[in-house]
Amino acid sequence: MLWKKWLTTAASRRIRPRKGGGYMLRFRKAKSDTVTGFLGSQTEFAGKLSFSGVVHLDGTFQGEIISRGTLVVGSESMIHAEIHSNVLKIAGEIHGNLTATEKIELYPPAKVYGNIRTPSLVVEEGVIFEGTCSMSSVQAEIPALACVDDAPPRDDEPLEAISAQAWPPTYDDSLNLERQETDEASLHKDGR
Repeated sequence: MLWKKWLTTAASRRIRPRKGGGYMLRFRKAKSDTVTGFLGSQTEFAGKLSFSGVVHLDGTFQGEIISRGTLVVGSESMIHAEIHSNVLKIAGEIHGNLTATEKIELYPPAKVYGNIRTPSLVVEEGVIFEGTCSMSSVQAEIPALACVDDAPPRDDEPLEAISAQAWPPTYDDSLNLERQETDEASLHKDGR
């Protein structure tokens, strides 16, 4: 009886009957709009940036960006890069080609100087775009996220070797380790 009363409460709306008897809990999907990385307006970065999740750039960046998530480019940012991402949301200035597998959104005062490839493009009034746009599926053209160990070893650095032995260590029988006898009275705090 108590079980049926609990099922009628507002909290139980996430519980649904399952085929063949029993009940199944339903969980809400977590929002994926949480920013996982941020480069502030006073930040300057040059190189290759690879990430998944949501990253917000407000500083200066030069190089290449490869993402399996969302890149948000703030209005104070200046970027000179080739960008490959799932979703791009741009309000800053970008010099370079943009490739997105899902969509690209351009918000004022965005300035994009380069070519765009995406299946979905949103351009709001006040945006400057100089380049060509190709509206096609680009899923196969996104490069894979780089691994940290991609750099080949340098020849001028000496290599160090480390030797390790498996645990537990083996003991030589000639040591003939003996077990020490203990007085039981010395094991008790009060000498009982």
